[in-house]
Amino acid sequence: MKLGSLTFQPHKPQGFDFHVFRIKPETGIRLNPQPDMHSNIAVFADTATGQTHPDWISQSPLGQAKFGNNNFNLYWSVLCPTQPDYREEQLKYIAEVDRQSQGIWLNSHYFADHSHCTCPRCQDLFQKSGLSWVEWRRKVVTDYMAQIRDVVKKELVLSLQPDPVSSLERYGVDFDDFAKYADTFNAVMFSKNYATPWYWEMLTRAFKKLLKKPFYVNFYVYGPGDAPQDVPTPAELLTVTARCARVGGVDGFVYLADGQNEMAAFQKAAVTNVPLRDKLRTFGGQPVQEFLDRVTEWEKLVK
Repeated sequence: MKLGSLTFQPHKPQGFDFHVFRIKPETGIRLNPQPDMHSNIAVFADTATGQTHPDWISQSPLGQAKFGNNNFNLYWSVLCPTQPDYREEQLKYIAEVDRQSQGIWLNSHYFADHSHCTCPRCQDLFQKSGLSWVEWRRKVVTDYMAQIRDVVKKELVLSLQPDPVSSLERYGVDFDDFAKYADTFNAVMFSKNYATPWYWEMLTRAFKKLLKKPFYVNFYVYGPGDAPQDVPTPAELLTVTARCARVGGVDGFVYLADGQNEMAAFQKAAVTNVPLRDKLRTFGGQPVQEFLDRVTEWEKLVK
């Protein structure tokens, strides 16, 4: 079982098997790839580009895909996936980042949500396709993944929204289509509270059943600008990881933090909570024991 770090800073916290740097988060800022880290790119979620090209923002009968439109769970702007100039620029950008880092992790590489996009270009392309709305959106997304796979020569990890049931209808994402191009999947399960781990365990079981490639489960530790009272407790993170691990078949767990300080604080709290670790040992199953053995290895890192 692998453990990975996903950070907003170019940090490599100790105690993890691989490190992913968010070089292009949803804000649209672009940071320098690191040769010893994987690079995470938010493709169509790009607030900065949405500000300079507001006509590129994805449209729907319920409004644009941008922060403030409460019809959707968006905290940034999402661009139309058929915008030709942006698609071409992103392909070149992804190829260059791939050359400069350990590989590519993508998110927001699909439609913004249900009912998107209804801009004039998308309506025209849809009408000319002869396909149903769902199948046309699926083809748009899958064809672009094929183009990305052609330019990514190293590992390609495709992130998935935590919706194993309706990702096709919402985002144009078909898991079997994606399996043709992804080396690994990353099931993003970000939350600022994991007090009810049963739901996350249930989602993990669903992804295990559906995905035909190895997959990681991705949890939220501490993001930029967060306060301690606003993020999951280390006890919640330990528990939800153990609960998802006991499903079996998960190839690893990835933890999102702003940087190494926040990750180290989580590791220290996890190590010092011996009673909880002992309790989690009783949850059974080899994967749970493997995860807790990895946490035990953090003891030598904590002072």
